[in-house]
Amino acid sequence: MATATLTARHVAAQRIARKAGEAAHDFFVQRESLVTELKGAQDFVSHADRTVEKLIASELATLFPEDAFLGEETAASFDGQVEKIWVVDPIDGTHNFLRGARYYCVSIAYVEKGVREVGVIYDPEHGELFHARRGHGAWCESAGNQTRLQTSDCRRLDEAFVCVGHNDRHPDDQVVELRRKLMYAGVATRGMGAGALQLAHVAAGHYDGYVELSLNSWDASAGLLLIEEAGGYAGPFPGPNGLLVPAPVLGCAKGIAWPMVELVGVW
Repeated sequence: MATATLTARHVAAQRIARKAGEAAHDFFVQRESLVTELKGAQDFVSHADRTVEKLIASELATLFPEDAFLGEETAASFDGQVEKIWVVDPIDGTHNFLRGARYYCVSIAYVEKGVREVGVIYDPEHGELFHARRGHGAWCESAGNQTRLQTSDCRRLDEAFVCVGHNDRHPDDQVVELRRKLMYAGVATRGMGAGALQLAHVAAGHYDGYVELSLNSWDASAGLLLIEEAGGYAGPFPGPNGLLVPAPVLGCAKGIAWPMVELVGVW
């Protein structure tokens, strides 16, 4: 693909993520009046999620009509090609969003021939735009300033701060076992409820790693590129079944990559 075309996608994704984030924030401050549906146990979707996804899809279709679109809220009906595809979570951290917790984001990734090329994550509550283009580094724009991202220099599990994601919709003994292993290895663990934003914070060096045993592509794709471009380790993703099937995710500082891979034990 021509460099100019990837540049155009990178620039457009940043603008669209900001616009989508502003729309999400407008819904956030009026969340008490939102119509919310329960798709399943602890599986919420609101008018905000659907409206923000439509905004992103419309903007991308206007600019890049040849590209496919895979969004969380429309994934069930996806039947497009995956050679050139946008992978989008309009509001990652919906449960946080609906509860008034200011830890959610917009996540937009562009994937071509199975390779993550552009990743953008926007945190509207803190005005932070994390963005990366393959081979050009990872950056955070905040208050008009651009800062290059760098993963942490952590080299020991007993000094590491690792976020652990899990699916709230059903109990999973594997997650309990993973937390036990991390605890006995001396790792400090947290769970913030928005996988994409936690991956962005690993890229920024705020956390040393993020792991989840089953994560969707719209949650993981942009954040994993950020970590790669920030000098960190991103485990193989997606799995053998492609973008439509959840798979294990690991993103971390390179200094703890091998012990984390051994500990998690799913690759």
